[in-house]
Amino acid sequence: MTEVPVDRAAEKTPRGRSLEEILTLIWKERKRIFVVSFIVGVLTLLVNFLFLDLYYKAAASLLPETEKNKLGGLSQFSGLAQLAGVGVPGAEISRLYPTIVMSETVLGPVIEKQYQTKEFPQPVDLIQYFDLDKDTREENMDEALRVLKGLITTTYETKTSTVTITLEMKEPLLAAEVLNAVIGELDRFMRLKKITTASEQAKWISARVIEVEKELRLAEDSLKTFRERNRRVTDSPELLLQQARLMREGEVKQAIYIELRKQYELSKIEEIKNITIVNVLDPARAPVRKERPKRATNAAIAFVLCFVGMSAYYAMLPVYGGKVKSFVKGVRGA
Repeated sequence: MTEVPVDRAAEKTPRGRSLEEILTLIWKERKRIFVVSFIVGVLTLLVNFLFLDLYYKAAASLLPETEKNKLGGLSQFSGLAQLAGVGVPGAEISRLYPTIVMSETVLGPVIEKQYQTKEFPQPVDLIQYFDLDKDTREENMDEALRVLKGLITTTYETKTSTVTITLEMKEPLLAAEVLNAVIGELDRFMRLKKITTASEQAKWISARVIEVEKELRLAEDSLKTFRERNRRVTDSPELLLQQARLMREGEVKQAIYIELRKQYELSKIEEIKNITIVNVLDPARAPVRKERPKRATNAAIAFVLCFVGMSAYYAMLPVYGGKVKSFVKGVRGA
């Protein structure tokens, strides 16, 4: 039995039409497809130029402290990290920066801060800049928070513990200023809210030093009064015993006072060492190039989508064109 050669060009698609027939249909309408796709691309480009605002992206990189003695006091934030779905290994707190940056505690003062902009002659806050006009200040603040959060993006690099924060705004210099204000508020939050062992010790020791100093003065005054009243204590064993007790009490108070003063100075030094929390690796600067809209990319995407869509339309028109016409006639007749 001889084999019949198979004509690959005549192979049918699932809908019963060959690939060659489909390509032929598209080729016949190639000029129309190209012209319409070109017009759609040009219109998309014009829309990007005329109606879409330019946005500039400012970026900053943070390199948080990783020394245990500086981050050990931040362990109380671990519960917050778990609620946010973020695991904090050990004393590492940098994973929480994206969550803290998006909080109202940090962004609220940033919104209320005054900025010099190109759009307004006088310095304005972000509520005025975003042109918000709600009934109350609280509603304006809530809307400003929503808008600002939509413009901020934070990323955390697991390997290096580096946090990158970006902010998009219509003015490049304003984008850098607002982002630096966000970092400043983040640093302020970490400074004020962290409760380290050293700072707690300093508070307790400071209060204790005052108490012991008073007790030491009382002990010294008691010994002074005793000696003034008893000039010849050597003749009385009882007076010698009382004097020894007063001297011992004074020496104990003095030793405690000296030790507390030493510990207080050490705790203050440790507290100063723990001040710096947020280390800015790269501060935000005014971007030179716009971030969006990407006009050429948008126009190319519109051209390709229109080209593919029209090609599919003309390829399927012989199959579904009659059915569509029949359906339309049926709807009109009803």
